[in-house]
Amino acid sequence: MSRGERGRNPIVLIFDEQMARPRVDDPDTLPFWEGCREHRLVVQQCARCGEYRFAPVPLCHCCQSWETTWVESAGRGRVYTWTVTPRAIQAGTASAVPYNTTVIELDDCGGALITSNVLDIDNDQLRPGLPVEVVWDDVSDDVTVPRFRPVSYSDREKANDEH
Repeated sequence: MSRGERGRNPIVLIFDEQMARPRVDDPDTLPFWEGCREHRLVVQQCARCGEYRFAPVPLCHCCQSWETTWVESAGRGRVYTWTVTPRAIQAGTASAVPYNTTVIELDDCGGALITSNVLDIDNDQLRPGLPVEVVWDDVSDDVTVPRFRPVSYSDREKANDEH
């Protein structure tokens, strides 16, 4: 297997039976996970000052308000930063290495940053500013995880024509 083949990330990544599942019943993150199950990316926003925040937390770090709303994102953004994990750090990741953990800056939620994976790209082709869009990994009946993939040139042109 060539290095490029090893570094290409499949659409289903990381979760297998040996991996711990995210807590989808936490009151602070429940709207996020419910949105994911419906294939909608929602981001927490402070109802008082308007600050977007991810990961969801009960208290706004800007104004200390407990008032929260949820805003649906179009799921497009840009690679902010990333790291590549070359060795399995948990048994459930052995089939996926090397894989990337990537921070995405969402285009439409005030620069909110979400940590995920970028799929369908060789890890050595990741770069800051790379346009990406959300794709959904239906891990189980109760867990759906947002991942991202590069936006193709034709998709970018189509999106620009719509604006």
